[in-house]
Amino acid sequence: MNPVAAQVRYYLELFRQGRRDDALHGLLEMDDAGLADLETAFRTCTDGGARGFLIHVIWQHRQPSIISLLGEAVMDSDPRVWREALDGLVTLSSPASVEALRAAKKRRRGEDFQQWVNEAIEQAETHVDTSTNPAHGG
Repeated sequence: MNPVAAQVRYYLELFRQGRRDDALHGLLEMDDAGLADLETAFRTCTDGGARGFLIHVIWQHRQPSIISLLGEAVMDSDPRVWREALDGLVTLSSPASVEALRAAKKRRRGEDFQQWVNEAIEQAETHVDTSTNPAHGG
């Protein structure tokens, strides 16, 4: 049995028991190598609340390698999932995350979603501009 996958299952069970902070801290203390197991847990989980929590944990690791997963999660039908994915893409503000946000805007309709994604694009673009252009304070 994969020990990292077992850890993910353990902390996910803590989350389901209402011990969100314990689960969050335990999963955040995991090495970034555990991101693959977190992604697997996200992809196999059917509970929207747990999926949103897993996406939150994943983006908190702040690894650019997860931008494509966040781009997929933005398309999830559960607002707890897609809002977390938006937060992650803004946090990871980079040309790749802005591209993922723009792609989501084109693929998905709905006034509520469009408002959220427009705000996320604006925030991410502002961060990318200020971090790459010294004239803007970066």
